[in-house]
Amino acid sequence: MKAARLGARLGVLAAVVAAGVWAVYANVGGRGGGMDMSARVTGSGTPFPVTVAVAESGPMGGSVTYTGGVAPFNEEDIYPRVTGRIVEMTVYPGDAVRAGQVVARLDDVELGSRVVEAEAGRATAQANRSQMEADLVAAQHGTVQMERELAMVEAELTYARGVTLRAERLVKSGAISQQEFESDRSLAASLEAKQQAARAKLEQARAMEASARGKLEASASMVAQAEAQARTARVVRDYVTIVAPSAGYVVKRLVAPGVLVQPGMPILKITQVDRVRLQANVGEKDLASIRVGAPVRVTTTASGAAPIAARVTSVFPFVDPGARTAVVEAVVDNPGRRLVPGQYVTMRFTTGLRAKAVSVPRSAVARLGGKATVWVVEGDRVEPREVLLGLEDSERVEVTRGLAAGEHVVARGHEGLYADARVRAVTAGGPAVPAPAGKPDAMPGMDMPATGPKGPTVAPKADDPAKGGKHGGH
Repeated sequence: MKAARLGARLGVLAAVVAAGVWAVYANVGGRGGGMDMSARVTGSGTPFPVTVAVAESGPMGGSVTYTGGVAPFNEEDIYPRVTGRIVEMTVYPGDAVRAGQVVARLDDVELGSRVVEAEAGRATAQANRSQMEADLVAAQHGTVQMERELAMVEAELTYARGVTLRAERLVKSGAISQQEFESDRSLAASLEAKQQAARAKLEQARAMEASARGKLEASASMVAQAEAQARTARVVRDYVTIVAPSAGYVVKRLVAPGVLVQPGMPILKITQVDRVRLQANVGEKDLASIRVGAPVRVTTTASGAAPIAARVTSVFPFVDPGARTAVVEAVVDNPGRRLVPGQYVTMRFTTGLRAKAVSVPRSAVARLGGKATVWVVEGDRVEPREVLLGLEDSERVEVTRGLAAGEHVVARGHEGLYADARVRAVTAGGPAVPAPAGKPDAMPGMDMPATGPKGPTVAPKADDPAKGGKHGGH
């Protein structure tokens, strides 16, 4: 019983193996077309089909390519500076505007009334100042009058004192009577009292003059304040006329005429597109190799548009912590508005130049764990070789160490290769090609590419199934 079950299982296994062999033959050997590059036969007697390239020596320019966008050189929102209702808006999207051009107007009834009120206040202040000037003149006149009166009293007092001294001598000699002497002395005392009164009046007049002068200065300040208020009222009234601060193009009307707007509420958007900013978010690993002034080749999606040659004008000094990118910008002239803000562009940044460098196709380099490896073809065998890379562009990569010019490397089909594996050079979806010249150890049936300045030269293989022969390896 056990033997029967074992026999049945072996029969099923044999059937599965036979089906697998038939499927391989049907998909690999039974097709009439070219060999499928994805069919990897790893038997020890069958070579791996690969595409071979030559390590070339010549000028090399490193570059990185990113998708970017067009931004306006400058973009401004136009705001009203006062509250008011829009009574007129003279521009539409697409219109070109000049610096200082009127783009909208607000209702000015209220602000005009404020100007009239301020002008009236200024007139009142000026009238008060005129009155204060007149008061000062009167006070000054009173001071002069008191000074004259005091001078007159002092003169009379001086004369009376002289008469009193003479009368005192005469009364002693008996020339005049005592009564006459007392009369002269009383007159002198009366003039001294007048002198004190005149001095007090003079001080009062001077105080009145100082007060009038202070009031005049205060009125002058009030006039200056009223004039400033009038100027402010006129300036604020003029804010109802909204002008463009700089030249550009109207992008959007944000409100319609008749709307009541407030200060800081945008009503128009204006951009400057005679010059534009081309910006790309560059990965932080490439930032160190991009410098201000580096050449940039810009292409657009427009059909037939010629590339634009530009230079890096700015590398933003911070990296987005989420995307790990930084903005790199190139400012260019935009005659005829060829570039439109928001448009996508492709920006190829030059990262370096070499007058002579050894380079291979990018597809020939396998990168793993920070190391780079190429598969070097020697005869009909391949060996992995670790290399050091330098500049890169969209098609080729520089090898600074580990590979010499003229050596052959596997450009495609190195998946699944191992050291000392046999290979057969083919083109993608095509026949095999001859082996490299100068390789005497090539085995029979192993065709490699004949080297030329641009890589392997394609030649048909005699046993290609497309030519009616057998499929290699089967």
